Amino acid sequence: MATKVSPPSAQLFLLLSLILWPSISAKSGHFVLVHGACHGAWCWYKLVSLLQDAGHKVTALDLAASGIDTKQVSDLHTIDDYHEPLYSYLKALSPDDKVILVGHSMGGFAVSSAMERFPEKIAFAVFVAAQMLGPELSIYKLAEHYNPGMDTYGDSKFTTDGNPLDHLKTLYQHSPRQDLALASLLMREGKAFNDDESRRQLLVTKEKFGSIARAYFVAGDDKIIPVDLQRWMVQNNPPDLVRVIDGADHMVMISKPEQLYNYLLEIAVQLKNYASI
Repeated sequence: MATKVSPPSAQLFLLLSLILWPSISAKSGHFVLVHGACHGAWCWYKLVSLLQDAGHKVTALDLAASGIDTKQVSDLHTIDDYHEPLYSYLKALSPDDKVILVGHSMGGFAVSSAMERFPEKIAFAVFVAAQMLGPELSIYKLAEHYNPGMDTYGDSKFTTDGNPLDHLKTLYQHSPRQDLALASLLMREGKAFNDDESRRQLLVTKEKFGSIARAYFVAGDDKIIPVDLQRWMVQNNPPDLVRVIDGADHMVMISKPEQLYNYLLEIAVQLKNYASI
């Protein structure tokens, strides 16, 4: 199901598309995929295959102490430490290489922070059932609305302690059982980064963050970041494009990879078409 954006947002989307897309390869886009808490680059494996088969360049990153990254959670003091692999990757990009940055769940914090720090490196940002910050929607406001006094955000409350299959069923309730079993083997302990310094590091501005076109994809049957909360973020921090993925659990890239792929492809095609006008 598609949700249309308001005319001002649509106009901004078209304008920014015309400005930013020419820096992307004429034949393909470069997608950079950022996972949520406790996960790693591995969780994008279905989407990576679909995008690569369509001719796009795809980079799925492990954030610090995630996936096969050698750091441990105890090595991370602030959320910038956690995001450092993404920052380093974007910093090393050539001047003419702009990416389509896609973040899932708590990976939305990484995408928001990267937009603030490297606006010149990002052609478009996509939030997939993710925490989406903004100049008028700070982490403080989001945390208060999410659940006053809560110490975790979304999938960050999940670790692999005990029997992972018990709590993973909430994350993967519509996903194949094989993927749930895979997650139980690969997930690592996460951290919420509720310290004051981390929260300061998540502040974004209209001048930098706000200069980048973005989309929000709502997971239609998300039991981790409820649909009402996703819609609240959209209403309080309107993106340029909104799509709803019906029947998706929180792990959209696992439960509905083809629909997620189609919406990402739609963005890439629209950007290229507008640039050619």
